[in-house]
Amino acid sequence: MHDLAGRRIWVMAKGYAAEEGGMQTYAEEVAHAYAAAGAQVTVFTQTKCGPRHGPHGPVLLADVGAKPAALLPWRLRQAMRRQMRQGNVPDLVHGTTWRTSMLPMLMGLPYVTTFHGREFMYGGRMRLALMQRIASHAEAICTVSHFSAGKLRARLGEHCPPITVAWNGLSADVPRPADARRDTGPLIFSLCRLEPRKNIAACVRALATMRDEGLPFRYVIGGRGPALDEVRALVAELDLDDRVEVRGYMPTAETQRLYAEADIFLHPQVMTDCGKDFEGFGITIADAMAAGCAVVIGREGGAIELVEEEVTGSAVCGRDQDALNQAVRRLVTDPLHRRKMGQAAEAHARATFCWHRHVATILGAAAPRISG
Repeated sequence: MHDLAGRRIWVMAKGYAAEEGGMQTYAEEVAHAYAAAGAQVTVFTQTKCGPRHGPHGPVLLADVGAKPAALLPWRLRQAMRRQMRQGNVPDLVHGTTWRTSMLPMLMGLPYVTTFHGREFMYGGRMRLALMQRIASHAEAICTVSHFSAGKLRARLGEHCPPITVAWNGLSADVPRPADARRDTGPLIFSLCRLEPRKNIAACVRALATMRDEGLPFRYVIGGRGPALDEVRALVAELDLDDRVEVRGYMPTAETQRLYAEADIFLHPQVMTDCGKDFEGFGITIADAMAAGCAVVIGREGGAIELVEEEVTGSAVCGRDQDALNQAVRRLVTDPLHRRKMGQAAEAHARATFCWHRHVATILGAAAPRISG
């Protein structure tokens, strides 16, 4: 890891701490990783929790608030200029999405940009031209999986700059597995933003077949999103209320407890909207692996890069209900197999997915800007 003592790093984020979502987790974790390497880190963002200005953990937070939306770019630019007048001029700016890199580019600041997944797949010619300009002016561009890199190359076209792939790290304080799993049937867990591509309804249908076969289990679904009501209605329709809990939002302490106690984690994601909407990485999958869960994931998107088939996880076509049923059934009925898979997943995830490595890879691609 680079020694960033004396360096100033700015992180441009769409959302930050106290807001839900993978983008918010990403912004917070990379900011903390830069700070752990010795940098003075300032995070510029807009959230419903703002305005907030001042120290926030190891970083300086400049949160301009979310409303009125029309003034957000102006307020962010004012906050950035205020920091520069106070002597906080960045050596490098990390745009955690391509849109958050727009202001650093317009202000002539050196920046790197992370491209995740669906956020770069939409828009017409004008948006694509802006994205291409942001990518071409960056010190480095990064994706969180090789799958996302392939999508980005196709999207940006023949003049796409070189892409650095840096896998995400684990969420802070991912728990170790609980000392003993239950003998009364496995605890199954899903945690995600509930939207169609997460495919949680297929998990509910799979577990309805397990119930009909007399197999014991308990399934907890965490997260909010546009598919929340649909999932709750399906649980009621299939008369699974005594087996399946749809919790909605859960505080961190509760998700950590469930990661530690769960035997199986389900995330059989699919691509939607003709391949435009896809999972770039899957931080909750990596966290579940690190907590010792046997995971079942979808083959579509970047999450497939997290697992070795039938060793550290099981990957299925999320559109194939029978394949998903079989994968879940094997883990439900074979405690030895799921324990071995969970142990292998934990070792792999903790050795592989690290935020310090993530930012070090990006900084390496941005050299000599940060090392000069």
